[in-house]
Amino acid sequence: MRKLDNWIDAYLEYTQKQESPEKLHFWVAVSLISAAIKRQVWMDRGYYKLYPNTFVLIVAESARVRKSVAIDIGMTLVRAAVPDLYYITGTLTPEGLVKHMNRVKVNTNEVGKARVQYDSHVLIHADELAELFGYDRQRASKLTILLTKIYGSQREHMHTLASEGQILLRNLYPTLLAATDPRNLKVLPEEAVAGLIGRLIFVTARDRRHVVAWPQPGEHEQELYETLVEDLFEISQLRGEIVPTADARAFFKDWYVGRADTKIEDPRIDAFNERCHDTTLKLATIFALAAGDTLIVTLDQMKRGIEYVERQIPEFSHVMNWAASSTYAQNRAKFIDMLRRQGGVGMRRQALKMMVLPLEEILVLENSLEHEGTITTRVTGNNVFYKLSKDELLKE
Repeated sequence: MRKLDNWIDAYLEYTQKQESPEKLHFWVAVSLISAAIKRQVWMDRGYYKLYPNTFVLIVAESARVRKSVAIDIGMTLVRAAVPDLYYITGTLTPEGLVKHMNRVKVNTNEVGKARVQYDSHVLIHADELAELFGYDRQRASKLTILLTKIYGSQREHMHTLASEGQILLRNLYPTLLAATDPRNLKVLPEEAVAGLIGRLIFVTARDRRHVVAWPQPGEHEQELYETLVEDLFEISQLRGEIVPTADARAFFKDWYVGRADTKIEDPRIDAFNERCHDTTLKLATIFALAAGDTLIVTLDQMKRGIEYVERQIPEFSHVMNWAASSTYAQNRAKFIDMLRRQGGVGMRRQALKMMVLPLEEILVLENSLEHEGTITTRVTGNNVFYKLSKDELLKE
């Protein structure tokens, strides 16, 4: 039923007369397929299912490469193609996101029997990251932690709201398509380094590909738009496990094992590097979905996924040159020093007393340090215990 040989290639053809770099349109296209599939396709990773949800962030100076226009073209198309896609845009709080994702549908089958379906998929869209996270550090930290925790598209996630107690989200599938001026990257709290940043795909651009005073899609583009809408709808109906071919699996294994000993000193980049194997498989899945309905990842699609992931390392190097508050860095150093002076172990009640910080600040430190592997935590009764990693203990 598909009319296009490759959906992403056709999308790039449709947008070729627009000023934004092709690179931006490519990643928007990837995001659209990622969102449209809504947790219906997965890859078996042995101990967990890997879903092809992506968090894409375009970083470019305001108005320079028409990044908002590039995103809006894609958002218009995906909303036309997948009318039951839930999306959220504009200013966002953790509580608002949880409530938006907490949905229950009741479907009736052919014989009139009702079936309850829990569904927490969502496409988060933001033309400017500052609007999404705001400039309140506490709110930004909470949203960062929430996005980090739900990125794995778990079957269930229990979230606690101060006003309404606990909310159980089921069948999660979050996707993110956002943009920002480099100067507004400071709205990401520094504790995002070990968590959220490692899950982001950064897309940088400096110049438009061409200047078009009066952009006007022709008849071909209008016809292509309709076909893109139809085919994206067909993609959104796919369901089931996607499987790599034997040669694709072998190639991925050789690549994965070969880079196992790669050491990256910058923890901000290392956060992405440690998860790049899953990101590769997500992209390979999306490339397969763009090419057909077989739910098979070919060798070429696996190679392409690896290629795009390896391109991300220099992208991260560019993006990580951003200024942020040093408050978190100072608190992090104090926290680690407190544990080191106690032989590498400690308790939350000690941290609250010795660091003179509110509980929410301590929780942010715990979450960030645990994600980066600096500490492990253990809960026993009403007490929370910390243990510093061996690597951290040996640093001084």
